[in-house]
Amino acid sequence: MVGALLGGWLGSVLFNAKLEEFFSIQTWLLAIGGSLIVLLIYGLITGRNKRTT
Repeated sequence: MVGALLGGWLGSVLFNAKLEEFFSIQTWLLAIGGSLIVLLIYGLITGRNKRTT
């Protein structure tokens, strides 16, 4: 959910994208892109999963 909001916000700021329709490929791509950015940032903050046995 946070990624979708981030993607929508970045799309409107950077690309002047209008997010008016739910079933729009542009809306979905921005939401997926925003989710990937959030996951990348989360991975960088938490670090890689290091298991010791």
